[in-house]
Amino acid sequence: MSQPVPRAQASREAAELSLLLQISRLLDGAPNSRQAISSVLEAMADEAGMMRPTLVALDQQTGEMAIEAAYGLSVGQQRRGRYRFGEGVTGKVLQTSEPAVIPRVSQ
Repeated sequence: MSQPVPRAQASREAAELSLLLQISRLLDGAPNSRQAISSVLEAMADEAGMMRPTLVALDQQTGEMAIEAAYGLSVGQQRRGRYRFGEGVTGKVLQTSEPAVIPRVSQ
C-alpha cells in the first residue's frame, strides 16, 4: 500500500508544476529568446522565491562560464559573474551537476 503524500510536499509539487506550466507558456509566447529567458528568470524569482536566478553559459574557447542573463543583479554584477569549473558555488554546481541550496549566500 502506498503512503499518502504529506500536504506540504503535495503543495510544493503543485507549485513546481504550476511554475513549469508558466515557464512553458512564457517560452512559447516570447517574441525572442532573450525576452523568453528574462521572463523565465523573473518567474523563477517571483514564484519559486529565488533571489537571483541566473543563466550561465560555457565559453568553449576559454573554459570559463559567464552569466548570460540574470534577474536581480546589476549589469556590473553580471559582468563580474565569471567562473571556472570547481570555483565557488556556481563552479562546483557546474562541475558536479548537482543542485545546491545556499540558505545564506553571504556566509
